Amino acid sequence: MTLDQLATTEVPCNLCGARDPLPLCVNCSLHIVRCRVCGLVFVNPQPTLEALREYHAAGELMSQDGWSSYFSHSQEQICDLWQERFADVKRWKQAQNASLLDVGAGYGDFLHYASKEGWQVSGFEFSPAVAKLSREKYGIALAVGDLFEMPFPNQSFDVITMWHVLEHLADPTAVLKRLFELLRPGGVLVLEVPNLDCLIRKSYRVPMTVNLHLYHFSSATLSRLASAAGFKVLRSRAGNTGFLYSRRAKVYAKRAFYACSRALEMAVGANVSDSIRLHATKVSN
Repeated sequence: MTLDQLATTEVPCNLCGARDPLPLCVNCSLHIVRCRVCGLVFVNPQPTLEALREYHAAGELMSQDGWSSYFSHSQEQICDLWQERFADVKRWKQAQNASLLDVGAGYGDFLHYASKEGWQVSGFEFSPAVAKLSREKYGIALAVGDLFEMPFPNQSFDVITMWHVLEHLADPTAVLKRLFELLRPGGVLVLEVPNLDCLIRKSYRVPMTVNLHLYHFSSATLSRLASAAGFKVLRSRAGNTGFLYSRRAKVYAKRAFYACSRALEMAVGANVSDSIRLHATKVSN
């Protein structure tokens, strides 16, 4: 199934509810717009919920670049990425046997490394084919479906993570509100998404293909979205998408870019890296 075959529908701004979009560009048949009221950048019209479900369930999804190319990277590169992310999460929640929910858990890598540290892990995935590979690779049985189909009781988790997932979802505001309910008071939410304000390129100008990004967040719009869902934002900074390249020159170039962008962030407070990592908490009553 290709993007131009998806049924679509007009949507209001997910952040402020306005229906006053400014057209920006067309990418792989998807129309990218910016809300004139709050500045949120998103796809409009968007694929319907049923179309998105069919798209993620399609068997050919796994053959597209972005899923299939993941296995061409060395295990050391993959391990470094997920261990960095887990180490960062532990800085914000230092607890033995913490309960963790990973939303859109992919191949289960993050849950694998967290479980090795004794954490109680849960996760689910939208794609049945991806969840199947998680079981084969790590023995982790991921539930398949939408967040709102998951039977988790409220206040079930100490930590909830979403690694490059929120931008794919049709209603990020509703998702964050549900995650707020699932998080225990004092718990931590960690989100990472592509950065709209990346110095090298705008995230919405990347060809969509498998990366069906419905939203393109800046640090400001992501923080506002989390706050509107009830979270207290602790920090928003540059993230880490890893160094998943076979050529050393690309690894060195990306390390140099990260060093420069983080120096700029420290100097003037502007995140111009390729991703945003946001940490937030549910304040105890």
